[in-house]
Amino acid sequence: MSLIKQYAYFILHNLPEWNHSQAVNNEVVQRQKQTFAKAVSLIDETQELDSQLKQLGKIIKDFVPDNHISLFDSQHRQLVAKKEPPYSRRAHNLAYKSSEELTSLNLTNVNHYKIQAGHPQWMIATQHQGEICTGIVAIPSFGGDYEEQIHTRKEFIAAFFETKAKQKWQNIIFDFRGNSGGDAEIIKEIGERMSGKSLNYADLCEVIEAKPQNENQAKILGQTYHIRPQTTQYQSQSGDKFRGNIYILQDAWCASATEGAIFMLSQIPNSQTIGENTAGTFAGGACTEIPFEHGSLIIGTEYRQRSRNGREIKEKEGQTPDIETPSKEAYTKACRIILNQQIQTLSLWQSSQRRK
Repeated sequence: MSLIKQYAYFILHNLPEWNHSQAVNNEVVQRQKQTFAKAVSLIDETQELDSQLKQLGKIIKDFVPDNHISLFDSQHRQLVAKKEPPYSRRAHNLAYKSSEELTSLNLTNVNHYKIQAGHPQWMIATQHQGEICTGIVAIPSFGGDYEEQIHTRKEFIAAFFETKAKQKWQNIIFDFRGNSGGDAEIIKEIGERMSGKSLNYADLCEVIEAKPQNENQAKILGQTYHIRPQTTQYQSQSGDKFRGNIYILQDAWCASATEGAIFMLSQIPNSQTIGENTAGTFAGGACTEIPFEHGSLIIGTEYRQRSRNGREIKEKEGQTPDIETPSKEAYTKACRIILNQQIQTLSLWQSSQRRK
């Protein structure tokens, strides 16, 4: 079997979106597979191998409904073009702001946490608007080595709950803008301890039955390190519960585990998402890299399905925000909503006092 046919066969028989338990009876899936196979069959296999792979990369981009999948040539150059927002991933998240900028935003008790060397710092701060106290939690990346981060993540969780109680937060703003993923288990713990209920990473998570082409692929696909562990519900401790409003800032950079974090927090009552559509990179998760005789392929091993408010969240379309606004304005928008709520509450109180 030629190199291109090996790649095509592997994708057709292992892509999570095309091989989960419900896919065999899905007419849309079957049409997608046929369209992909036909496009691949038109590649001239007499051309140089990297040239063939470059053409395959374009076909994957155009016809494969998966934003996680990546293809690399002999020089490990990425061949599947990824759509990126017109602004830097560092442009808007509060964790990147200078001390002067944070002061101008009326943020106090600002603390940055180095989760792992070489990765962006996370931030916890407090904002006061009149008598309203709001917690700010800015996480610009979930990337890095989870095992190396276990201790620092525990410190962050402890600081979160300690600050929430000490500052008496009435609202919390989670800033995930620019965060393209990694491991969001920390949000599952924070969210479940705050809400006292189990939060689902997806409506459906299904490990795909692997169909390797050789022993090396079978060995890689048989390893469990790339599968996202299914953890039990985290139990609330004394003072953990939070009944205020939660605002989640998202943008077009938000992908993969970050979309999972947003999905989990959105299950908590009184939560709202603000910003732009997320990237839509989640349906084929728990990725692993599969080497071929020439080049390699990164592909998911687990199928994930999500819906919100009765509507399916689609790959490559992403999660629609509850309140749509440009990424750069999402934090300001959240602050205005909080301030308006304060004004409305005061107005209702004054009206009740006049009627007495």
